[in-house]
Amino acid sequence: MSSRLEQLELLASKDPGDPFIQYAIALEYVSSNRLEQAAEILERLMAASPDYTAGYHQAGRVYEQLDRDDEARRCYEQGIVVAQRQGDAKDLDEMREALAFLD
Repeated sequence: MSSRLEQLELLASKDPGDPFIQYAIALEYVSSNRLEQAAEILERLMAASPDYTAGYHQAGRVYEQLDRDDEARRCYEQGIVVAQRQGDAKDLDEMREALAFLD
């Protein structure tokens, strides 16, 4: 386990509800090519923090890397709804583009 991941896990144990910490842990798993673990964390993140748009976007990307396009599509579609509701233009545009690429 990387020291950065260990630090993030420690932070998560102190504040398990912080969506950014969970997102950062998932990114660490992505960077070490542990995509299944990243997907699991991102699924939990989307369930626990349904308004955290970055989680949907990253989950879609992870599922694309895993060649699980239906799951990627689901994440992007859900994320687009959340991003529209929140007025998050950047994530909205990026997820729309990713979804169009899948289709």
